[in-house]
Amino acid sequence: MQTKNMQLNNIQIKRISLYNEFHCVGAACPVNCCRGWKVPINHDMYLKYLNEKGLFGFLLRCCIHRSGDITAFRSTLHGCPFWGFDRLCRMQKKRGTDYMPTVCIQFPRQLYNLDFFCEETLYLACPEAARLFLVSVFEHKPFAFTVTEGTPEYEVNTTNDDREFLDYLLQSRDALASMLHSGTAFDSLAILDYGRDAQNACLSRTPLPSPLNYISDKRYPMDVDKLNTLFFKGFYHPSLRTVLPFLNQLCQKYIRRIYRLSQLNIAAADRKLAHLKQDLYQKLPSIDELLNRYFEYYLYTNFLDIFEDYSFSKHLLFGIAKTHMLWVFFALYAAHKKHITVEELAKIIAVYERRAPQIEDALPQIQV
Repeated sequence: MQTKNMQLNNIQIKRISLYNEFHCVGAACPVNCCRGWKVPINHDMYLKYLNEKGLFGFLLRCCIHRSGDITAFRSTLHGCPFWGFDRLCRMQKKRGTDYMPTVCIQFPRQLYNLDFFCEETLYLACPEAARLFLVSVFEHKPFAFTVTEGTPEYEVNTTNDDREFLDYLLQSRDALASMLHSGTAFDSLAILDYGRDAQNACLSRTPLPSPLNYISDKRYPMDVDKLNTLFFKGFYHPSLRTVLPFLNQLCQKYIRRIYRLSQLNIAAADRKLAHLKQDLYQKLPSIDELLNRYFEYYLYTNFLDIFEDYSFSKHLLFGIAKTHMLWVFFALYAAHKKHITVEELAKIIAVYERRAPQIEDALPQIQV
């Protein structure tokens, strides 16, 4: 018998091409994963920490905070309390990997068990994962999945058991990715028109459309007014000053150069944004391909979330909004620089990805 919490039989495990290339760079990481978020602790590990003896056990218990059903390490000004001055994990050095919270062991690996099969990808919130992504983009390598069979050691992530709908989503994702490769821009209204019709078809139980039937040269209008909404209603938070200083510097550039100007003259702010993008083209001529591939990678990591909530419109708009705001941060960083390196781009992507999920909070206010 098979349950949603345990896999007893071998199933397909699909692993994206970047996955096997990833190796943690440790202390050399420019934006350590010990900063920028809370580190959750599961119940079994929590009990293990409670029973730890000696001074180390005392320190463990002092660093744990419980709020409702959430148990996590307390954050300090420099991040996780076990992040050492050598930029390495003191817990790992003292007790080994098995003593670390699950999220620390897995990151930046995204392990998605859909019961019928698993997909394993990388979160781009890690600079090394982002660098591998950029290398694939600039060398024009496809994001391909290798398939093996095995028994996953992580739980099922979904409550849906509609295999027919899941197969449709896989075909749809492949079609959208192919469209992006063939030149359809990530912000084409065709993508959003498809999402709207597919979602309506789910609600009305009518035949689902194919993305290949949607063609448009029109772009989704993401002007300064909408960017301000995404920025202030979702993305930005004053705490970035301490938890992600590099990202906060980029945010302050946006506030000074775009937002404040928009409060005086919105048309002038739109012109300023257009000028920044033209300047970015001079330093990064492949920016259009990079943005298309970023949205494509988003499809491989997030599109199957539709299997849980059936919200095509929300997830496709979220990817478009994420991609739009990313190029703005690229442009703000590149201003007054002669060129921008892969390592710099990877750092921007990594810190951006740590806050980008919050953009979803602002989506209802920028619907088409």
